[in-house]
Amino acid sequence: MNYRAEIDGLRALAVVSVILYHAKFIFNERDWFEGGFIGVDIFFVISGYLITYQILSDLENTNKFNLLTFYEKRARRIIPMLLFVIAVSIPFAWYKLLPLDLVDFSKSALSALAFGSNFFFYFSTTEYAADTALQKPLLHTWSLGVEEQFYIVAPIIFYWIWKFCRPFLLIAFIVMFFFSLQFSAYMNEKNSVLNFYLPFSRFWELLVGSCLAFLEIRKGRIKNTFLSVVGLFFILLSIFSFDSNTAHPSFETILPIAGVGLIIYFCSSDNFVGKLLSFKPFVGVGLISYSLYLWHFPIFAFSRIGSLKLSNFDRVEWILVAFSLSILSYFFVEKPFRNNVQISRKVFVSTIAIGLTALIFTNLSFIYNEGFKNRLPPLLLGLDNEKEKIEAKISHYDESLTAVYAIGDSHIDTIFPLLSHYLEKKFNLFSLTTPGCPLILGVERKGIGWWKNWDEKCSSDTQLERYLSIDKPNSIIVIGGRFPLYLSSYFFDNKEGGVEFDARNQRRFAKFESDAGITIEEAFHKTIKRLIAKGHQIVLIYPIPEVGVVVPKYILNSFRRNFFNNNTVIKPLTTNYNVYKERSKSTFNLFDSLSGANIYRVYPHTLFCNKKIIGRCITHDRENVYYVDDDHLSLTGSKMILELLIDQILAAERNIRQKKSY
Repeated sequence: MNYRAEIDGLRALAVVSVILYHAKFIFNERDWFEGGFIGVDIFFVISGYLITYQILSDLENTNKFNLLTFYEKRARRIIPMLLFVIAVSIPFAWYKLLPLDLVDFSKSALSALAFGSNFFFYFSTTEYAADTALQKPLLHTWSLGVEEQFYIVAPIIFYWIWKFCRPFLLIAFIVMFFFSLQFSAYMNEKNSVLNFYLPFSRFWELLVGSCLAFLEIRKGRIKNTFLSVVGLFFILLSIFSFDSNTAHPSFETILPIAGVGLIIYFCSSDNFVGKLLSFKPFVGVGLISYSLYLWHFPIFAFSRIGSLKLSNFDRVEWILVAFSLSILSYFFVEKPFRNNVQISRKVFVSTIAIGLTALIFTNLSFIYNEGFKNRLPPLLLGLDNEKEKIEAKISHYDESLTAVYAIGDSHIDTIFPLLSHYLEKKFNLFSLTTPGCPLILGVERKGIGWWKNWDEKCSSDTQLERYLSIDKPNSIIVIGGRFPLYLSSYFFDNKEGGVEFDARNQRRFAKFESDAGITIEEAFHKTIKRLIAKGHQIVLIYPIPEVGVVVPKYILNSFRRNFFNNNTVIKPLTTNYNVYKERSKSTFNLFDSLSGANIYRVYPHTLFCNKKIIGRCITHDRENVYYVDDDHLSLTGSKMILELLIDQILAAERNIRQKKSY
């Protein structure tokens, strides 16, 4: 096919939108590029168009198709740069990542090399838009997995349809398109995270390109300035209006996909959109777009890991580095390997085999050696994997022992293994916890966008009825969790650079609703009253101070920087006590409004805040780290809470015994 500069311009628009989306620039308290993720979908349409044009033109002109040559071209285009970026990322992964993160990185690298990282990231429970996902250096390779899977099956399917049902080739494309689109819309309702990564949920986007290629080969392209302008408008509208609430991929994604289709089919080099997209700087960015796509995410991820304060200027620096590396790798890696004269098939296969072997061996060694824990500074040794050292033990029910029920989310689930370890012989212990769920009678989590499928995992009424229906009275109910989140639906911002999800925008991705007619606070009071009415003792764990940055990563990052300065003293990481009090005010008011002899209280902030530094909450000392991430306690932190908690449980048990003695 004749070279079309506007296609490279379209690639530039796609890659720049993705980069701006991943950079998370904030202007006037808003991220203006929340819809930039559709840049990947633009790539899908372009890829579907180009490879289908190649396949069908060969079949139409020569009546045959060389599958081996096709795969070789795809391999030359994709594999060398992928191997190079992974290889360069390995030293940074060694330097920046904690052991478990390094193991996760190696698994993602191996899955990318096997063309299956989209499945890996789904099964490793990675939500693409989650804040933690931004620190996974190879997350972006999921899209390569989708494209590669399409490249494997599409040529074979297209060839057989062309050979046996040639008059119905376009109809076959359209039928497959509708099946894939309908499947995508259905899966978006059932499991939006799985839908995001599934290849068949994306194939309809590539098939749009296939239909365009068929029409161009059979009918030729049509030049229409108005429709190409409409196409560009659709794409820009999507970039600036889509966000994490957008059902994607689904029927809503038709808007940008239609825009790409209109440009590919109706745009020409002599109309307005064609001239705009053929502007040399845009074409230049389009030419390096594959390298730029591969480089930008590892650069962003490694820069974010362990960093507390990031400015828009930092993000500009990341982008400049990505562009610089992309230009170099385009000329010294991409172009040479795509040239079968400069690098013969034999040399290409040998080089790729050696590179693959080296990368597989290196990453397997990281996995086998559990991320080489000994490379950590002494303060962090033993922190990683520490929660696995103590397993939760559920006692066999003994009528002579008081039952203790731990109710709440992952904050309580972190403490429960220790609780069961120390009290298993003195109490009947039961854990009724669900991550991210308030577990208040009549209160449900309503996920939005990517997270809406969480709702099914968070049926608090089902959990609550389990312990509200306990026939045996006089049990001890331990209740706690991220109540500041549940009461406000907003995530954490420490006002000092540590921001979780979109807290800076004050935009919700999940909200918590109670039954009609009552507030969440009233629903909580109703729950406690039902428990007390059965004679249960209530132990309330007040909110744990949150940090806004993953503490071990921050410490490792600080240690690495100081190491090169010959200074091994790490500046303590603390957070503002006033921010904690302000964010937790509604929770304190709610818990304090409960009174009576059956209520007991545990105050975690008394252990961490205003102790060593007035007005600050500490996260570690010279020997121990109190957090495993930005809001969950480590083994040491949990032990500190446990001392207070056990005191209150024992006090509650004494109260129960006194009642029985009467």
